[in-house]
Amino acid sequence: MSDLDRIFSELSEISMQLADLPQDAYDDRARLESRREELHREAATISEQIGDERPTAVIQTELESLRDQLRQIEGSEIDVVSQHGGSGLESSGASNALELNRQIEAGQGADELRSRIRRLERVLSERDEA
Repeated sequence: MSDLDRIFSELSEISMQLADLPQDAYDDRARLESRREELHREAATISEQIGDERPTAVIQTELESLRDQLRQIEGSEIDVVSQHGGSGLESSGASNALELNRQIEAGQGADELRSRIRRLERVLSERDEA
């Protein structure tokens, strides 16, 4: 099993564990999310070293794992509209919720995930065109 295969296997396992955790399992959730971040950094380092020459299936697996992680981050955000009775974004509470969402995303590396997702989508798109 290659290093990337090991990483993606563990990432998949972590995603399943996170999905099964109760919402109040803060310590377990933090530990798993920390490990997931370590694995993503390790995968990015390996990916940079071997470039875009990896098999398409491996790139697709990484892409899906990154999309899963991004969905989890986005799922943890505050639903501004429902939290404020559908009143929209006029209230200061809604503004605070938007700021909290930005902080959640920043703290969990959402921008880096989106960047890596776009990069992998470009690689796959270029392969489809070739």
